[in-house]
Amino acid sequence: MMKASSEARNRCYLHPHRLLEKRCERCRTGLCADCVRTYRGQILCQNCADEVELAFLSIPTFKEKLLDHLTSFRNTMIVVAIVAIVAGGAFFLLRPLMNQPISPEEFARFRYAASGGFTTPEGVNANSTVLGALVVSATSERPGFEAKHVINEYTGPEYPGWRSATATFPQDIVVSHDQITTVAKVVLFQQTAEPMDTKVKHFEVAVSDDGPDTGFVTVGAWDATQADGLQRFTFPVTSSKWIRLRILSNYGSTDYTSLDEFDAYSPSNNPLTAPTDTATAN
Repeated sequence: MMKASSEARNRCYLHPHRLLEKRCERCRTGLCADCVRTYRGQILCQNCADEVELAFLSIPTFKEKLLDHLTSFRNTMIVVAIVAIVAGGAFFLLRPLMNQPISPEEFARFRYAASGGFTTPEGVNANSTVLGALVVSATSERPGFEAKHVINEYTGPEYPGWRSATATFPQDIVVSHDQITTVAKVVLFQQTAEPMDTKVKHFEVAVSDDGPDTGFVTVGAWDATQADGLQRFTFPVTSSKWIRLRILSNYGSTDYTSLDEFDAYSPSNNPLTAPTDTATAN
């Protein structure tokens, strides 16, 4: 039996009656003289010769490689050109907006959107333009320093606050709320860029549910300091559709009175512990 197996291994795989002359260098199959195929210096069987030839023919030529690279480069340049055209068109359309500064009111909208709500550590600012607040009247104002600036929720020297046209008193600024709400606190910011003697000193706050020029009830009167930063003044919770800031004096200027910001806060769902006022009601 072993002898028969040995003789089988020494015969051609296609012609068993013939003794092998060579073996395929790839698959080691026995081959007679008629079955030997030579391809590129290799002794192969027919199957291996066909496979090697197919693989060799599949290798791209230099010309084919060059054409493939040129095609890829062309396609890439087409994509780059399309992106450049789209980007250029977008830049041309958006350029006027890019050159236009973002207003304080828009900054306020971004800030509220980023925080996910209108509640702040002070509560909800009923004097926010984002919530529909609007300055409906002012005793006087100077061009570029209109009363609307006191409710834009921006404080700092980079953007103007309010200036009265004269230093006469009283100076009233009335803000309407989008709907009747409750307020329990006002916050004032002095304008840091203004002369110290122009800053608000004695003032009072009144609220009304009846109209912008009627039905006002005073909820408190205080003295603001000349210091920069937040100045907080609290009073019992009261309803308000219109809130009036009445300025009764400044720190000595005979030219005008200035103010940066006037906010009015509704109690939040999680109000702070009752803060200490920066001034005592008179």
